[in-house]
Amino acid sequence: MLIQSYIQWKHKFSDDFIFTVGLHNQSFSLSNSHSWAQPRAGLKWIVNDKNSLSLGIGRHSQTLPVYTYFYQLEGNTEAHNKGMDYMKSNHAVLGYSRKIAKNVSGKIETYYQDLSNIPVELNPSSFSLINQGSGFSRFFPDSLKNSGTGYNYGIEFTLEKYYSSNWHMLLTGAVYNSRYEGSDGIERNTSFNGGYAANILTGREFKLNEKTSLGLGAKVTVAGGKRYGTVNDSASTAQQEIIFIDEGFNELQFEDYFRADFKLSYKYNAKKVTHEFSLDIVNLLGTKNILNLTYAPVPGDPTANPIRKNYQLGFLPIFFYRLDF
Repeated sequence: MLIQSYIQWKHKFSDDFIFTVGLHNQSFSLSNSHSWAQPRAGLKWIVNDKNSLSLGIGRHSQTLPVYTYFYQLEGNTEAHNKGMDYMKSNHAVLGYSRKIAKNVSGKIETYYQDLSNIPVELNPSSFSLINQGSGFSRFFPDSLKNSGTGYNYGIEFTLEKYYSSNWHMLLTGAVYNSRYEGSDGIERNTSFNGGYAANILTGREFKLNEKTSLGLGAKVTVAGGKRYGTVNDSASTAQQEIIFIDEGFNELQFEDYFRADFKLSYKYNAKKVTHEFSLDIVNLLGTKNILNLTYAPVPGDPTANPIRKNYQLGFLPIFFYRLDF
């Protein structure tokens, strides 16, 4: 059972200056973990009709993936990580919003996250649970302890043109850094530390007549490549999957990610229903973005390199027809 409770107090110094503070409790019966009176606070100041500032701070706790508690190493008679504590983090976010025009707004946020209690291996290594979920590799947790640390910081921006005059646009971007320490005490990049990411999304609707319209849309995404390290060939062969050596782990980086999508739609507004025919083209340019490395030996050819690159989704057209009543 995961039981959470909280108390919150909100005070308006004025209609433009609002302060919220609270305490949060969390208990998880499986691991007998408790986080009492975690403080959280937020402040919003509406400076004028066009500008506003916000500040948020807080301490947060998070349970581990559930199977982590139950997994048993071969030869064990019971789960060896059942008593693991929460992962914990201290957050701080500062934001500035501005209404640039009637239908255009912008926002900038900067943040810092201090991570602690991250599960790492008992023996000195580069492993940290902070990196799990970055790929599709299997994970068989060894005996762990809550002594790992990490931190994230960055700045994010958003520019939005709301739907008006038959078109809309959304531009988002982020520059960030994400680092951690395993049980060997060496600071490294997390597997998520691409360094930057940006998206632009736009769409335009053309009214053909009172009942029909044609829509065009596009989205472009760019991001820093995924992190990886030097492959441990012998360990990878023994376990039949990619294993990296600790030295230089996550210091290498794949090529930057790029993808362009396109959408074409046609709508017909009947008396009681709207018909929509649409063609979505995912990865319009067929860009080959690397997802990860994989262990895939070539059958019948023991001399071939079993380490290969996995690529993300290629060119993919998707057609659909929808009825809106």
